[in-house]
Amino acid sequence: MTVRTFAIVAATLCFAMISASAGAASDEGATLTLAASAAKSDYIIDGAHWTCDAAACRSDLVDGMPAMRSCKHVVAVMGPVTSFYWRGKTLSEAELSICNTAAK
Repeated sequence: MTVRTFAIVAATLCFAMISASAGAASDEGATLTLAASAAKSDYIIDGAHWTCDAAACRSDLVDGMPAMRSCKHVVAVMGPVTSFYWRGKTLSEAELSICNTAAK
């Protein structure tokens, strides 16, 4: 194997590993839409770093606590949400209504 061929194979493997890591991280993340624009652009809640742009917020890595409990912790700090996705689970309208009772 020539050095050039080895470099191409190595680069391809690195790209594949990075792509696989990015996909796995999204399964460990969360997104939400606030009922109103966020008061600030960054929050730390239960160890997760949230970044917000207007009412859209995301965290790339969140803990494994249940979605409803997490939602209640988040709305207690940020305010009511109109959508909430947590580690593969999207809360229903009924669940959002329950979650929003914890809003500040």
